[in-house]
Amino acid sequence: MSLFMKRGLAVAVATLSLSAMSSCGANVTPAGLAPTLGFQLVDGGRVAMQSGQPVPDFGYQPRPRVDLTKDWRFQRANLDADLTFTPRTESLKAIEREAAGRQLPGLDDGQWQPIDVPGGVDLPPAGRTADGWYRVHFTPPESFAGEAVTLKFGSVNYLADVWLNGTYLGYHEGGYTPFAFDTGKALVDGQDNVLAVRVYDPPKGTRLDVVPWYYSDWWEYEGITAPVWLEASNLLHVVRADVIPHLDAADFSVVVENSSKLDMSGVAVNIEVLPAEVTDANLLNPDPLGLVPTDAPTIAAMSIGNITASAHNSFVRDGSFVFAGADKWTLNRPALYVLGVYVSVDGVVVDSFYDTFGLRRIQVDPTAPRLLLNGDPIAFTGAAIHNEQVTPPVNGAPRGGTPLSAPQQLGIVRQAQAVNVDLLRTNHVPANPFLLMLADRLGLAVWEEIPLNHFTPETFSLVMQRGLPQQMLAEMALRDFNRPSVMFHGFANESTGVDERTSAMTTLRDLDRRIDGTRLTGQAMYGSDPTDPTSAPLDVAGYTFYYGIFYGGPAPEPGTSNALALAHKTYPHKPVMVLEFGDWLPFGGSEDAQRQVFRKTYPAFASNLDIFPAGYVGSAVWWSLQDYWTDVPGIVVERFGLFRPDGGMRAVGVDAQTSFGRVTTPVAAQPRVVSGGQAVAVPVPEPSHFATHLAFVLVFPCVLVGLLVAGMLVLRRFRQPRLRPAT
Repeated sequence: MSLFMKRGLAVAVATLSLSAMSSCGANVTPAGLAPTLGFQLVDGGRVAMQSGQPVPDFGYQPRPRVDLTKDWRFQRANLDADLTFTPRTESLKAIEREAAGRQLPGLDDGQWQPIDVPGGVDLPPAGRTADGWYRVHFTPPESFAGEAVTLKFGSVNYLADVWLNGTYLGYHEGGYTPFAFDTGKALVDGQDNVLAVRVYDPPKGTRLDVVPWYYSDWWEYEGITAPVWLEASNLLHVVRADVIPHLDAADFSVVVENSSKLDMSGVAVNIEVLPAEVTDANLLNPDPLGLVPTDAPTIAAMSIGNITASAHNSFVRDGSFVFAGADKWTLNRPALYVLGVYVSVDGVVVDSFYDTFGLRRIQVDPTAPRLLLNGDPIAFTGAAIHNEQVTPPVNGAPRGGTPLSAPQQLGIVRQAQAVNVDLLRTNHVPANPFLLMLADRLGLAVWEEIPLNHFTPETFSLVMQRGLPQQMLAEMALRDFNRPSVMFHGFANESTGVDERTSAMTTLRDLDRRIDGTRLTGQAMYGSDPTDPTSAPLDVAGYTFYYGIFYGGPAPEPGTSNALALAHKTYPHKPVMVLEFGDWLPFGGSEDAQRQVFRKTYPAFASNLDIFPAGYVGSAVWWSLQDYWTDVPGIVVERFGLFRPDGGMRAVGVDAQTSFGRVTTPVAAQPRVVSGGQAVAVPVPEPSHFATHLAFVLVFPCVLVGLLVAGMLVLRRFRQPRLRPAT
């Protein structure tokens, strides 16, 4: 949704406002604080590393865990912004002096404010930025002794510094993606432990080098906004297992870490594919094993042995399963499989890991501007959603608060299905993991994105220089690697500039391809400028369309149709993704005006859907499914929803239900799908041998040529006549 926009105010005015604000009243020098995520070559391949350890999987694992969701306390504090964005090698001592003991276990925090975690400290409508300190006491079981224990955060908004029992673990910047720390020797098993978190969120508009940098058209909840937990595993354990799906195969890459002080020989990695079935009983169960039918036979298995795991190091092993008669993941029949990974030493299994995946391929037709899902043309009817509690309403407004639990996310999914929505755009941020779990299991597509919202040439340059968008994209892509419902990665929303934005889109596309490559890439450009060239590096051309609302005269037509034709002319080989259209309902106003906007706008999209021979529109997404709170001054609540906060369907929702239903009808009743088929394991060459052979093939000819050349030079030297010295 566009910022600063009211009916009749042109987009150009909003753009000028943003551009002007980016040069006054805010910093122009990038922060010295570096991103914490990078990539490192290890035995067998490349691994994403963060804060000194491989980036783990953040899904549920049947391992010993301690959920840190109770008994938290919070104290507001004035935190030094300059220290916060200074490298910790220079600022940590000063930050700890500023803390005045808040990071130490002996501090008496009994008078601090009790607070819910996960949650926010700045609840609407009165709450505003509230920096400060979180603390929680907990006692891990004695069985954690001798285990590798990882501290995992789903998200903290915006910048978190973390101490465990007074030991500094590290920091993380970015409010919507997960991060983790190795607790190491800081954790005390069987005794009282204290976790302390310093949280800082810069006031909007005061820094140009953060993401997002200015007010967003949603409520940005500050604080520990997602679950926090400890997860224990063997010192030799699976960190993550990523699956790249094909229609007849699944490539996998397993990362294993040896956290011990000793090298381990006789290590083997065993991988199997198991069938899955989603039922009413297990729909909300986060454990992948809960989807495996009782006594289900293994579909395929593979063993990779003869591995030596170096101390304090990781290794990667890859392979493939080639399927015959596989069940593909589709919207109407979302078949899933379960990948099981078992690490053993001398034949004894010491750790296991599970995740679900689906076999699907989303692509752009190489012969036409249309989307293909598993080779078949598809067009999506969608709605935008927000990770915010809506029901039960308070005084007619959304309830407010975050995050949403799995049952609450199911309520959103059921509303979407009720109006025949099959594509969910997750606002301008990464999706809630529970939403993705349900989208995988119920057959919905998802467009998720990083919050580069309303960026300008200057802010693009500053944050890309810092590497923040790259880190956020990597964290999102790695977290959701195995989610077949995630079909699109969005890189920006309604931003300005050409050269800087094109450069950013190219950089992010290249990174996305290196990490994954199975999702289509895009951004949401202003529909008021359908000739915007900055989506050239991306797979699809995404736009927001508000003709007759924010620009283009008093009515949606003919502006919508004309702009759509210009967008297609600008990108003749790309599907045009309509990522927003809609109108808000004034407080106490009639619902008919909102419905008329749908009736006068949607036909232009519907008649050009890419499922038709000459079509090119890949999606039509209404903004939004529900009403939501906003940070934008003077608006408070955005009433764009197809549904009222009490759950009742608005008049526009009835129209969407009918019109969207002509394109797609999501399956509201849970389909009974037990995935099956046969598969054959195809291991890749053992990494160390392969590297040796490759080096020999590449280096030996060069060495041979070098020896021949050297020999010829020597012979030439001996054959040259010796010259008598001049006298």
